[in-house]
Amino acid sequence: MADERAMTPVISKTLTISIAVLYIAGMTTILLGGVVPEYRSTAGAELGERVLATAGESIEQSVPEANGTVDSNRTVDLPPTIRNHQYELELAGDSLRLRHPDRRIGGELALSLPPGTTVTNATWRSGTDLTVRVRGPTENRTVTIHE
Repeated sequence: MADERAMTPVISKTLTISIAVLYIAGMTTILLGGVVPEYRSTAGAELGERVLATAGESIEQSVPEANGTVDSNRTVDLPPTIRNHQYELELAGDSLRLRHPDRRIGGELALSLPPGTTVTNATWRSGTDLTVRVRGPTENRTVTIHE
């Protein structure tokens, strides 16, 4: 009988450890399978909105309303990735669009530019600083983006 009583603490500790390991494995699966990716997508979407707003504001502020001919470049520092993926900004017409591999991340922003401003359609890919170039006389200023 003495041999049987010696096994009770070992079995008890083994069961306790097994239950703890199963609990941790289950919680990890639940978090990594649903909660964490959803949070990352939500955070990525919010970062995408901020990137779009920052780039749009920089483009709008780059076009001066002063008279005369302008030839200027403005560099905008934007994150190299959103949710660990590169993204693109597309300037077309009077709008700026953010494109990302995750369809939940992206958007479009209408730009408010002074009269007489022409937008050159262009695409910028993340990883380098965004440069906004403004050239031309007051009546016909051209705006474009590039690396």
